[in-house]
Amino acid sequence: MSSYLDAAATVPMREEALAAYVEAARSGFGNTQSLHDAGTEAVNFLDSCRGMLGQLLNGRSDGFYFTGNASEGNALAIRSLVKARPARCKSIVTSELEHASVLTVLNQLENEGYQIQYVPVDTTGTLDMGAYEEMVTEDTALVIMQAVNSEMGAVQDVARCARFAQQFGVPLHSDMVQALGKLPVDLAASDVASAVFSAHKIGGPKSVGIVYLNPAVHWQPVIDGTVHQNGFRAGTVDVPGIVSATIAAKLAVAEQAESWRNAVALQTYLLQYLPAGVVAAGDPTAKSPFIQGLLLPHVEGQWMMLECNRRQISISTGTACKIGAGEAMSAMLAMGVESDAARKFIRISFSGNTTVEELKRFIAVVETSLQEAHAKKE
Repeated sequence: MSSYLDAAATVPMREEALAAYVEAARSGFGNTQSLHDAGTEAVNFLDSCRGMLGQLLNGRSDGFYFTGNASEGNALAIRSLVKARPARCKSIVTSELEHASVLTVLNQLENEGYQIQYVPVDTTGTLDMGAYEEMVTEDTALVIMQAVNSEMGAVQDVARCARFAQQFGVPLHSDMVQALGKLPVDLAASDVASAVFSAHKIGGPKSVGIVYLNPAVHWQPVIDGTVHQNGFRAGTVDVPGIVSATIAAKLAVAEQAESWRNAVALQTYLLQYLPAGVVAAGDPTAKSPFIQGLLLPHVEGQWMMLECNRRQISISTGTACKIGAGEAMSAMLAMGVESDAARKFIRISFSGNTTVEELKRFIAVVETSLQEAHAKKE
């Protein structure tokens, strides 16, 4: 019997999302840039999706754009906002807990002359708001603040960060990939200039990133001359994928409260039966219960991941977008974890369908490996 405990990486497509894709591929196959009836039908599908997403996430329907994935969405949103800022604004404020796709763009921007300021976090992964407020000034180009950390689930007060930045006219971009369908998402209340979501994290296709750019905030196209999606992204719009993603989002939002209760119950069980010596990262009363970052006392995370896989249990050593490249290590070091301990990091993550039985099988494997390690020392 297999156990899938890597929902933060991806989840299977929902049957409703698959059916929506097939139907839209049949009847909405036209190019949205075409002026004939098939193109108009495709535009109608697209407009309906934007309208539904606006209702689900409390954002303006004309602020939604679509990319090939959330990583591309992060890159385009960040660069579109930075490009529109005054030339004097050369500082970007963020934290070291960001997703790999954001950290990669920041590295590029640093090479292009921007100063990247990383706000410290405490041992639970919570932002130091005092340090944050000292860093943001009228010369700040952009604040980037992830809603939910993808390694251990720390939740940041994005709305508070955005409101403070607005005092200086500074926009805030938020990667909300691990929030949608898990925590309530309200784009208007959060005051973000932009936000990014991922369809395949909520049972949609892997071909769609959902980007929100507040129409009240100025941005500029990254690629000059692009005609699709108001110049935000080049290329023919994947209408069937977007329809499928929107149906997945509708279902994920509808299930959010129940999924949260299930994840809290799983987190409670995990913490109650976690083998001695294994440390759960973060504050369980303040973090997302869907993501559990665990520090093992005896073996490296890669070893445990392979051992679990041998027993048909799927876990990870961190985000699937940067396996082996140190993102989990970076997050743990930022939280004050020593490098040797950080190498013993693993991540398990839940969906609304994860069961206690799946969790029990994982705990049993960890317990057995600990007992074997102790036996070798004796």
